[in-house]
Amino acid sequence: MATAQKAKKQTYESYLSYLPKQRHHRWALFSGIFLIAGIIAAQLALPYGRGLPLATINGVNKAFATHDELAKALTDLFGTSKLTLKVGNDKSVTYPLSSAGAVPNTEDMIKTLTDYPVWQRLIPGSLLWQQTHVTEASVYYDKVPLEAFAKARSKELTFPPQNARLAIKAGKLVATPEIIGSDVTAAVLEKTISSAHMSLGKTTTIVVPSTRTPAQRTMLDLAKVRAQAEAVIGRKVTITADTKDFSPDSTTIASWLLLTTDASGNVTLTIDTSKVKQYLATVNAKVGTKAGQTNINLVDGQEASRTTGASGRAINSDELAKQLASQLLINNAVHLTARFVAVAPSVIYDHKYTTTQAGLQAYISDVSAAQNMHIVVQQLSGEKWYAAAREHESIPSGSTYKLFVAMVLFDRINKGQIHWNDPMLDTDVAGCFDRMTVASTNPCAESWIAQFGRQYINNFIYARGFSTGTTFLAPDATHTTAADLNKYMIGLNNGTLVSGANRDRLLNNLSRHPYKYGIATGSVVASDKVYDKVGFLWDYIHDTAIVTHPRGTYILTIMTKGQSYAAIANVTREIERIMYP
Repeated sequence: MATAQKAKKQTYESYLSYLPKQRHHRWALFSGIFLIAGIIAAQLALPYGRGLPLATINGVNKAFATHDELAKALTDLFGTSKLTLKVGNDKSVTYPLSSAGAVPNTEDMIKTLTDYPVWQRLIPGSLLWQQTHVTEASVYYDKVPLEAFAKARSKELTFPPQNARLAIKAGKLVATPEIIGSDVTAAVLEKTISSAHMSLGKTTTIVVPSTRTPAQRTMLDLAKVRAQAEAVIGRKVTITADTKDFSPDSTTIASWLLLTTDASGNVTLTIDTSKVKQYLATVNAKVGTKAGQTNINLVDGQEASRTTGASGRAINSDELAKQLASQLLINNAVHLTARFVAVAPSVIYDHKYTTTQAGLQAYISDVSAAQNMHIVVQQLSGEKWYAAAREHESIPSGSTYKLFVAMVLFDRINKGQIHWNDPMLDTDVAGCFDRMTVASTNPCAESWIAQFGRQYINNFIYARGFSTGTTFLAPDATHTTAADLNKYMIGLNNGTLVSGANRDRLLNNLSRHPYKYGIATGSVVASDKVYDKVGFLWDYIHDTAIVTHPRGTYILTIMTKGQSYAAIANVTREIERIMYP
């Protein structure tokens, strides 16, 4: 026993030999150890899958934000991201970034804000090293719309050189400088856009590579025709219209002058008839008679009455401009008499819609044609009205395709081939389903498409009565129709297409997603009683919904191109006004 006590004493003395001799030094050591342990414990305690304490999106704090909150913030900002393309200082165009075929890598940006693995949490103070700030939009580009965008913009940014012009400034004859032409190729523009870093929620400006073409006539060439131009500017021009005479001043005449090149390549002076017509429009405002307005009242698309406006009269500016152009360069004085032509009244249509099924159909037909919309509305109770327009046209579906992916997923779950707690990506099947139908991000849906196969999904939905207008094999993106989305929501509502717990899970997610900007905003129904799936891709914005209106449940699908959620909300309000006066 004495030997054991001696050994224990030696161990304790050995332990003390490693510690500082001074007591306050030992307290400092222990305090440091406890501090480090506390930091590590705090880092380990941070919730997984939420915004880290220092996380920001464009400088806005997103500490502890949920996955869905981050997805909504990123998606909303992406929707406001714009792209400006410039050719030198001569021309620039601005478009929404999405119109270039850009699709946000939402999950990648969320990972930047939330990723903090265990091994890093075990390093004291590593939280301060995390790069948790998102200011750039992580995007990928769909090939077909990007190619179409690059082709269209390359034409827009390709322009011929503009020659130098003469004008009067501060009472002197001066030249307006030439503009160098531009030739932008689609392939180069596509590569430039796809390789650029895009700002999130802001405008990204890209200087476009361009082959520049010099103007044929520069300011130096103006010296050769200056004397002739000064003579033309000093000439007397009189235009008689009715009993009134009009004489443009020298500044106005100078604005009509234009340099051209004759067959021999010599710079000559000509008259720009479009500028002459601008002046003649001011004359016509004083002597012409403005045409009236014909008002046509339409009720449910049929003419009910009209008020015919009076005809007017105007100077024949085409004829008079040609006469001025031919005489001004050769005659010392020009005196012309204006001839008048009749002007038909303008026509204004006033559309009114009765609170009938005919009125509903007329409204949907009109708004579909005027605003490039595809619409189906069907009452499931009450009068059971149905109205539609362009409902069978197949167009890119946006995220509404995820409803069909969910249908195949439910079938696999019902067969026991997939389980809600199966691991998937960085979560499980249940988590992926929520991301697909609530946050509406793409990776989980794309993973299931790869797993099921696009042809299999097509065959699966066709076997359940959906049209070939819905296809996962279109070359640009998945397509669907308003009629097919309408059919889906009817089957979801009555349980014939999706039933049981799967139906409850899907309806719950459709009631609580954050993109309630369209049908849910336009309806008088509370947003959580509107079970809808939105879709947004490029310049397509869609919404399909089960609306539990106090006066009866109805299904509404609105698919749009070049419109907005606000436009969808406005159409919804008018549809409810007609159906439920």
